[in-house]
Amino acid sequence: MDGFLIRGELVAPRAEVQFLSSEPVQGLIHEGNIDLNPPYQRDQALLIDSLFRNFWIPPVVFAVTMDEDGVPTRVCVDGKQRLTSIQRFMDGQLPYIQSKKQHFYFTAPESTKSSRLQIPDHIKKMFTDKQITCVEYSELTPAMEREIFQRVQLGMPLTTAEKLAAIDSPWAEWISKLESRHISIEGGLSQVLSWDTKRGREFQNVAQFVYCCDGYPDSENIPTAPKMESRLQWLARVDIPGEQFKQDIDAALTEFCHLAVDPSLNFGFNIGKKLAPVEFVFIAVLLYVLRKVTSLERAKAVYHLRTDIREEFLDVRMNNKVGAAMWKLINHLRYNPTTSISGASAASTSRRKRRMSDSDGEYRPSPIKSLGKGRQTRSRRD
Repeated sequence: MDGFLIRGELVAPRAEVQFLSSEPVQGLIHEGNIDLNPPYQRDQALLIDSLFRNFWIPPVVFAVTMDEDGVPTRVCVDGKQRLTSIQRFMDGQLPYIQSKKQHFYFTAPESTKSSRLQIPDHIKKMFTDKQITCVEYSELTPAMEREIFQRVQLGMPLTTAEKLAAIDSPWAEWISKLESRHISIEGGLSQVLSWDTKRGREFQNVAQFVYCCDGYPDSENIPTAPKMESRLQWLARVDIPGEQFKQDIDAALTEFCHLAVDPSLNFGFNIGKKLAPVEFVFIAVLLYVLRKVTSLERAKAVYHLRTDIREEFLDVRMNNKVGAAMWKLINHLRYNPTTSISGASAASTSRRKRRMSDSDGEYRPSPIKSLGKGRQTRSRRD
């Protein structure tokens, strides 16, 4: 032997090219036998039109595992948007847009059949017979899955979000589970709210939220782009997150979803057409900080956080200035969850003016109190 060795060789995928038609793909997704949400996934363009018009579509890459009952589960390593598009289209959640005025649906509930254009049955049959090329790997470790994903994307530089999601560590694995449980699940925050979730942004936003809370209250972390290297190191750490911290983070995201879907509590999310990613991160941080108050108080705090930050900045994005302002608002709302920082300042000014007018012309300076603490009382004089 001359010492030549191939290290880390993958189990070869099936030699034959496998074709799955659209209908079985939809069934496998609904039955939970295709997992569309690995943490390193990239969003891609909507491909329904490409399927109809027989454009070439890249193969879908699966990692196949067996559950305890011997049923195969396919983890989608590459091709999530292709499969999700098929699922949503065939479920009637996504129209085929033929023109601005003509949106055709694959199916429609009885209540909307009279107002929705439906695709003719023979066209439906044609679509369900469309075939998708699939490549399946078995016996892959999570690190191997991420390696395949990165190599599939050769020639397309990974975004910051995708670099974070490709890390293999206990913290990355936990954050991936948080994303699956609260964000990308059907009915989760990615569907309830409108914000940028392209190219791994969901994972990045959850990681930024956890990063901020991990430093609190000793430090007020701001996960800006220039700090990318430190965030990669933080996420790649080998220690395991503490159980209490994990419970508190999970509770904050559960409450986030509760506030977003409850009509009596979601008034804080009706500001502007879209939620800025920095707002998503710091709303979650706010709910983590306010984990001991009522849902109504949290809902009001979310409203004040968003209205106050938008009054201060026209461009609400993740940078040092906006991040510092967010922390200032959170530190105020920690003690006054139902009062905006501008309202508290106005009330303080009004009280000071009343004291001055009632003092017979004599000005007595009052001590400066930290913003948000309860009123101080003086002891009775003997």
